[in-house]
Amino acid sequence: MMNPFAMSRRSLIGGTAAVGAAALLGGGATLARPPRRPLGIQLYTLMTLLDADFEGTIAKVAAMGYREVETLGSFGRDPAFVRAVFDRHGLVSPSQHIMPPGLYEVFDDGVAGRIDRATFERKFIEAFDFTRVEGLIDACAKQAGPLGQKYITWQITWPSQLQSLAQIKQLIAALNRAADAAHDRGFQLAYHNHDQEFRKLGGDVPYDLILKDTDPARLKFELDLAWATKARVDVRGYFARNPGRFRMVHMKDIAADGSVRDPGTGMVDFRRIIPAAERAGVEHFFVEYDVPTDPLRTAADAQKYLAPLM
Repeated sequence: MMNPFAMSRRSLIGGTAAVGAAALLGGGATLARPPRRPLGIQLYTLMTLLDADFEGTIAKVAAMGYREVETLGSFGRDPAFVRAVFDRHGLVSPSQHIMPPGLYEVFDDGVAGRIDRATFERKFIEAFDFTRVEGLIDACAKQAGPLGQKYITWQITWPSQLQSLAQIKQLIAALNRAADAAHDRGFQLAYHNHDQEFRKLGGDVPYDLILKDTDPARLKFELDLAWATKARVDVRGYFARNPGRFRMVHMKDIAADGSVRDPGTGMVDFRRIIPAAERAGVEHFFVEYDVPTDPLRTAADAQKYLAPLM
């Protein structure tokens, strides 16, 4: 994640599943053996299709060869229902992006263009009120438990919230409290970036301050490769300097003009980044594409390109 206005446990289930996925993708050799690292997908990539046909879309994701999925809360649905759908199709979900009850509908409206950007941002910031993060995490934990998830992921800090050192300190304090709240409920908080966290404020980089001033045991990170690459930061350097802090990555590509691209068609050097991520302790790799024009093609092409690298 995720910026809807930006463009604008399982092992492989038997040999037949692997053969079927390979046939669908037109690359039998690619999935002849289980990958060393499971490739997942952030289901935001397919959000419009999920709204129209939730289980049918999940079935297609599983048929492509994906075995892990990251959610947006429970998509405004009963988490027990969502878990049952995942189970039927051999999928597990290690992580959710925070979507407490009511916020998913706002997000859905934003992606569909039914509300303007200013309204979307205002409602999002209200939901992530720094003074009430314990309640936010509690609501998300009630979704994450039935879904069998470990990570509750704080998915966005808006540029308007990173305009001063005082604001950044408020964010860091809120993240530490949210991380404690997640830990107390049996979960791990993670932080997902965009490019704005890497824009210098005086001599400071907000992302570096977040890394430095949060509890390493209680706050982990999900590095979005596209947004970090857009910010021209050394992704492998971040992994090397911060072993154990990064647990997830978003496998998203980006063009020189800052627009999101299918993996393998932009500037992200996946071949060098994937091994560096693994050495740093990354456990989960999720394909993501912000509002693609053809979500199923994007998901299938990404799986076909990335699976051999895993």
